[in-house]
Amino acid sequence: MPLQAAAQKDTGEAIREGLSKWYRLRAVTVEKTWVSYYPFLLSRGYRLRPRYNPDWIPSWTLPGNKLHASRCEDSLHIWLKDNILDAVHMADDVKVVLKLVPTNSAELRIVNLLSDESKRSDPRNRTIPILDIFLYTDAPDYTFMVMPYMRRFNYPPFHCRGEFVDAMRQFLEGLQFMHENNIAHRDIAPKNMMMEESRVVPKGSHFTNDKFHVGIGESFWWKERCSVGPVPYYYIDFGLSHHYPDGNAGALTIGRLRGFDGIPELSDTEPYNPFKVDIYQFGMSIRNLVKTYPALGMFQPLGEIMCSKCPDDRPTPDEALQYFEEIVRGLSKSQLRARMWQRGDRLIHRITRTFCGCYIAEPYEEIEY
Repeated sequence: MPLQAAAQKDTGEAIREGLSKWYRLRAVTVEKTWVSYYPFLLSRGYRLRPRYNPDWIPSWTLPGNKLHASRCEDSLHIWLKDNILDAVHMADDVKVVLKLVPTNSAELRIVNLLSDESKRSDPRNRTIPILDIFLYTDAPDYTFMVMPYMRRFNYPPFHCRGEFVDAMRQFLEGLQFMHENNIAHRDIAPKNMMMEESRVVPKGSHFTNDKFHVGIGESFWWKERCSVGPVPYYYIDFGLSHHYPDGNAGALTIGRLRGFDGIPELSDTEPYNPFKVDIYQFGMSIRNLVKTYPALGMFQPLGEIMCSKCPDDRPTPDEALQYFEEIVRGLSKSQLRARMWQRGDRLIHRITRTFCGCYIAEPYEEIEY
């Protein structure tokens, strides 16, 4: 190997090793913080997983346990989500998600606004319901929000166009609702678009690794959404959101958004309309779903117009929803029900999905976006 190539390889390995070490140290810090929250949360009726109990003893070290740590649920740790974790509501044994936010944050104000009874009664309100809110008494500058446990909306894979249509319709109506209430989300991406899993994945999934029921290697079973619907979909994470009481037409903001470098108007100095950015972000999700599922090609024009370079050329949520419904009306019932596959699906995955309703082995990495 030439010296220059060898040096580059050594440098790359050193960088990867350094990052891995940093992530491990960061994970330890984050997890110790949640351990410190454990007694308080228990007093409020919420129990974290055994790993975060101050008295936790790793199960793989217990006498008689011959399993390797990688085969034990309590070996799974969180990484950088230092303010969000799953728990069990002890009163009814239901899994929930806890999020710690500053008490004076815009996020908490927006969540309270969206949780108002008049807003919650609107069927287009596809923002995550809030089950409970309480101050962290050890640090009153912070507040815990409690939300239902959800999973990402794009896994398990879509079975047919009808499932995609149901999801996108709810998300478009949710975007319409937020904009009508003068709220710009500003972080519309698959990681913040969720579905309620109880009908689709009856055995549930693990917060740390939602490709498994209990977080460790096993078959992952689900039911097709079209066979158990309706399936509710929700937006989460309002940490970047903003409320513009005076309306969205003249709303302006500045600042780049991590992960959205492709949006042309983002700037740290030149103001732009955040509602137009929401439209672009939604369009990105549609475009990438079309890339993942070739059978969704008829929705490509909608994604493209929502991602127009000129913000003024992008449709409003009302117009986007109208365009979407026009496309859907052009599809027959058989076209909506026909099975579709992801680009890159291998024969083994098609066979196990068709005849077993699951992935027999660990799911392969589907196309991410």
